[in-house]
Amino acid sequence: MTQRDELIADIMATHRQLQLLFASDRSDPLFDSQLTVPQLKILLLLYLHGGTSGQELSRVLGVRMATVTGIVDRLVAGRLVGRREDPQDRRVRRIELTGHGARLIDRIVTAGTDRQARLLARLELDELRTVASAGRLLVDAAETDVTEAEAAAVELGSGQIEGAGRE
Repeated sequence: MTQRDELIADIMATHRQLQLLFASDRSDPLFDSQLTVPQLKILLLLYLHGGTSGQELSRVLGVRMATVTGIVDRLVAGRLVGRREDPQDRRVRRIELTGHGARLIDRIVTAGTDRQARLLARLELDELRTVASAGRLLVDAAETDVTEAEAAAVELGSGQIEGAGRE
């Protein structure tokens, strides 16, 4: 194993330790929600990409339209998503997060930020600079990875959910 491979393995092990420590926090809003995994997937897709059609959700999730309709019906009943007519095609119903749904998913996605801030407050200035620099490097690498994955998806014709980026 090369030194590079050893460092990557060490970083991954450290990251896993942090994930396990954060996952042990039972105040995480995910534990309070009654969401099923398919419901959570739809909410996350809508959170990340904005409103979309049921057909598009069906395609992305790889499930039948009837399955998506049932899941969305339960999310509508829970006031987490709403349906509205597509302005470009009145035959299409767009599914969008409600304010309540957006706040719930935002709390789930950002869970642990207060705890992370408390941990960072324990570090010295030089240590904080190191963590900040490492964080920027990881974000840059992640953005490059996403850009390359999106380009590959377009080349393969698989596309992404319409309206990439939160509105």
